[in-house]
Amino acid sequence: MWSAPSLVSAGCLAICFAWQKFCKLPGAWLKQLDSLGRPRKYMLPGTAIVCGGSISGIVAARICGDHFERVIIVDPEIEDSEKPKTRILQYNAGHVFLSLFVQGARRLWPNFDSEMEAAGGRFGSADPGIHYSGVPVLAPYQDYPADRFPDTLIVRRSIGQKVLHRLLTQHSTSSKLARIAGTVRGVCASKDKTSIDSVTVRQLDGSRLSLDNVALVIDCTGTTQAGFKWLKSAGFDLPESIRAHYNGNISYITFGFTVPSELAAKLPVPPAQLKTMTVYAYIASDEAESSSFALFHSNNTMQLMFVDSIGRDLPRAAAEVIPFIAGFRGIKIPIPFWVTETMELLCEHGDPSLDAIKIRTSRFLLSIICPRKDYAAAQSFVRYHTLPAGALPANFIALGDASLKLNPIHGQGFSKSMLNGMALNSLLHATNSGLPADFSTRYFRNSADTMNSLWDGTRLHDYGSPGCEPMEGETKDTGRIMRWFELKMISAAVKDEEVASALWHVRHMFAADRIFLAPTILWKILWARSLF
Repeated sequence: MWSAPSLVSAGCLAICFAWQKFCKLPGAWLKQLDSLGRPRKYMLPGTAIVCGGSISGIVAARICGDHFERVIIVDPEIEDSEKPKTRILQYNAGHVFLSLFVQGARRLWPNFDSEMEAAGGRFGSADPGIHYSGVPVLAPYQDYPADRFPDTLIVRRSIGQKVLHRLLTQHSTSSKLARIAGTVRGVCASKDKTSIDSVTVRQLDGSRLSLDNVALVIDCTGTTQAGFKWLKSAGFDLPESIRAHYNGNISYITFGFTVPSELAAKLPVPPAQLKTMTVYAYIASDEAESSSFALFHSNNTMQLMFVDSIGRDLPRAAAEVIPFIAGFRGIKIPIPFWVTETMELLCEHGDPSLDAIKIRTSRFLLSIICPRKDYAAAQSFVRYHTLPAGALPANFIALGDASLKLNPIHGQGFSKSMLNGMALNSLLHATNSGLPADFSTRYFRNSADTMNSLWDGTRLHDYGSPGCEPMEGETKDTGRIMRWFELKMISAAVKDEEVASALWHVRHMFAADRIFLAPTILWKILWARSLF
């Protein structure tokens, strides 16, 4: 006979085991990768109109090519893919495309790897090489078989976007793709306000063009989040309250070095570090220090990126790099000598290119220019998923930054766009003929948990930065417990493989953040002595 205490103990163990297993389940969205790039047998009638031709627009157009009879992509700079893009803030900066984006792109374009490598991109181990105040965080190599650790792509945005555009236009679905050089100026609603009937385009010569037979409208306008304005102008009742925004006040500058073979032979970088996504990344964990930096390697180039969030003057010349780093405070473990020596050699032997970016929005200036606050702030979230059923036209969605713009320093933007694309593709595969009346509602609500987690996680982290301006109704104290938990989690991740694995999988968007509530992981985090 089992005693009552024994039964209770057994029940508690069973609950803990089930909870542990549930918390460690892979992200539900990963199942959507399986159907990505698979065309349907019978195409959906009508035209899918993609508004915006940047990376989100390219992904959306490629996916729609598997589902619709016709696809039109509208962008003022779409005609010449080789011409530098003037509307993309980070066009010349170095980028890391996280593994989720790479895995999705490989399904959409089987020759993705070869085309990127031919253009100068480099695939490397998705080990971010992060050091918090100099303390290294473990990467979960133990979770994968030898040589099977997920990889990622390191390439300049300008190169990556050109390759993706070329892949789009060379794919077998390109026969149904039309490109229009222009800007979407608005949409026209059906008489019953249940859908969008037409899209108005202003072409480069100033003439107006109306696109009819609309099956789906996808807002890929990025930071302008223009779809919100189009819908309001078309008579849809969208309250301003669904737009949340805050200003991270981020500045960063990228030094680009060309590395000839003779210089590469002199650089003291450990060979293993040349195979990872980041050669070395330093992140300040002390609020007294606002600056961080990362060193990237891509074939015959190296890029050194500095980030700051309180307006500190970043280095603007090679001679300023080493003195700037020497001024860092709060370092727990000294930056390795090979890192500083590598940067010294790069600065001595090259004339680097510079790409300086400030992601900040003056509230005073906005109050003058946009007194109605009809703008996209530095970091913003149009929470379409909070609207009641029927509030949105059935054939409208937003993808990428057009719905959720995160702090780009976290490196999740492209994977977020791919995740949105995966959700769209999965929903279209579940559609037999025309789009159902709740298509838009289902699209936004199906992704709500993931998008909210990204918004909350990055926003509350950013509030710990001295220069961040919180969203309306919140203060710098908002999220204080989460930031305390984050530092405890990082402290555990520098020593414990299980915690480090959980942190890596969440940051690379392979796992939901509920994994931190798994009993074995939560206990280790709470028990860890905080190093920061």
